[in-house]
Amino acid sequence: MSKKWQMRKFNLSDKHRWKAKPGNKIFVINRGAVHFEHPGDWIAKPEGGSICLYDGVEPDDNIRLQVSVTQIGPNGLTFDWNRMPSLAYQMEHAVLADDNRHRTRRGPMLKVQRQDLEYAWLEIDFIDPTERRTAHSRACLARGGNVQALITMEYWPEHHTIANNVWNDVLESLKLAVYVENPFRGPLNR
Repeated sequence: MSKKWQMRKFNLSDKHRWKAKPGNKIFVINRGAVHFEHPGDWIAKPEGGSICLYDGVEPDDNIRLQVSVTQIGPNGLTFDWNRMPSLAYQMEHAVLADDNRHRTRRGPMLKVQRQDLEYAWLEIDFIDPTERRTAHSRACLARGGNVQALITMEYWPEHHTIANNVWNDVLESLKLAVYVENPFRGPLNR
């Protein structure tokens, strides 16, 4: 069964509670299952079971940010993640094991524990089969509340500074399972 994608843009009143850095927009998936900041001029497109954000229109796109979401149970449920394998284990045995690209470098796995969520991420280099040159890829597995999200980014080496800034904004602003009843007003607990 194919999922139906729906993207909505809203004109918000001055009383809304959404806040983003200047030049950024807030990207919200499944009414707040996942939300984060990204550059305001990036383009969103669904691809398979995920949503991608591009820094430009093909063929002028150089950076792709991709997000897939898994929700366990109804909104508001807090899942006991201690019953699941660690994020490091999942990154090694699921995310990296399924990655069949020719890797030329792998960076260290970085782990972050916040009050509301935890995530692990790493970067690899690989040879792009079409362009036949080095590309960078980052993967982050995050979980909190009843949500697990896989966030990936691919980019060319010459776009490292922009990609790194976007990646940092995404991870710093990342929220999971902060559900929004009224998208015109925004989240209650900011």
